[in-house]
Amino acid sequence: MNTTARQIALLSLCRSENDGKYTNLENNSAIKKFDLKGAEKKLYTKLFYGTVEKKVTLDHIIGILSSRNVDDMTVQMRNILRMSIYQLRYLDRIPAHSAVNEGVELAKKYVGKQSAPFVNAILREYLRREGKFDFPSADDDYIKYLCVTYSLDEKVAMALLSSCGDECEKMLRFLDKNEQYITLRVNTLKTERSHVINILNENGIKCAKTEQSPYGVRILQNADIPTLERLVGDTAFVEDEASQIAVSTHNVQKGMTVFDVCAAPGGKSLCAAIAMENEGSITSYDLHENKIGLIRKAAEKAGIDIIRAEVRDGRKPPCEEFLSNADRVICDVPCSGLGVIGKKPDLRYKDMSNIDSLLNTQYEILSQSVKYLKAGGRLLYSTCTLNKAENSDTVEKFLKENTAYKLIKQRTLMPHTDGTDGFYIAVIEKI
Repeated sequence: MNTTARQIALLSLCRSENDGKYTNLENNSAIKKFDLKGAEKKLYTKLFYGTVEKKVTLDHIIGILSSRNVDDMTVQMRNILRMSIYQLRYLDRIPAHSAVNEGVELAKKYVGKQSAPFVNAILREYLRREGKFDFPSADDDYIKYLCVTYSLDEKVAMALLSSCGDECEKMLRFLDKNEQYITLRVNTLKTERSHVINILNENGIKCAKTEQSPYGVRILQNADIPTLERLVGDTAFVEDEASQIAVSTHNVQKGMTVFDVCAAPGGKSLCAAIAMENEGSITSYDLHENKIGLIRKAAEKAGIDIIRAEVRDGRKPPCEEFLSNADRVICDVPCSGLGVIGKKPDLRYKDMSNIDSLLNTQYEILSQSVKYLKAGGRLLYSTCTLNKAENSDTVEKFLKENTAYKLIKQRTLMPHTDGTDGFYIAVIEKI
């Protein structure tokens, strides 16, 4: 008997919860293991990602419907209820009776026949209430209101609110109503943007030009990366418009010497090399050996030969031969990722308890990376988070303690205003 998309989604939800595995890795692994294709692949991905994304909201509803505490349920039981209520609440095309019946059958199979009446009662009660439930009031407890309404961990909600202020809920509301799709960066060494758009349109992929980057193509529907890569070949690669804007802001030019200190998987190095017309020198570092191959492979596919990829810890000082040597440095530091919660639902529940350690790492990398710069050289400091402590606060602290550098520009991109990932950009110049 074939394993259904709902069964596979349930198994993935339980594995992710038990093992702490990133959702994108679990998603890719399950699709490959069960050879999911077409409608089954689409349903599996929707159920898995959607249930993870709405977890806090779903648990709040389950808490109202059930006399049992959600945390006291088995991991299988709570994920069956979450996934079933997710279908009833958010997926209009799935009939209610189908979601209920499938939920009951999953309970029989993965919890035990004795659990079926309980699951049936919970889901029937949800339908009886027509999906209407009391949520926390914004006036009484704004953080709790944000957490339950938009499905966030409390510390993540606090970080976003303190950093974004009035824009916080506007962004969350936008992400709640608008699906986040993939963006490509055209390889202008090979072709023009119009050519890539034509290829995609001819293969039934809806797309459009990016508004701020002159080299981007925004995909306007669900499309998996392997399919897109097969269609565009060496003429484009996946890179959000925010990253494209960041490299364009850096004003990289032909013949320059560039260091990318946290480069994997290599998108910004590729953007820089293309802007340099494949003339000059780019040294791309990453801490992990297994990621260096990704950078080299991407460069080779794009027809770029000025990128040299090596293993190196960005917290360590440059080799003596590279001191005061660079025209440009790209410093895209590890971060909390709160700017991409629209694409990576598990980041809504990011553990913020180790933020001080992360801030120290970011500051160490920035402090060492500026040493590559020659006089007049510039460093791009960027993150895909909206947490002010990791962004402008870190840059301001650095500039206060290092007077030989000055801030040229800084900018925060927001999903609801810029149509990109949440992203921070700062350009620092060595005086």
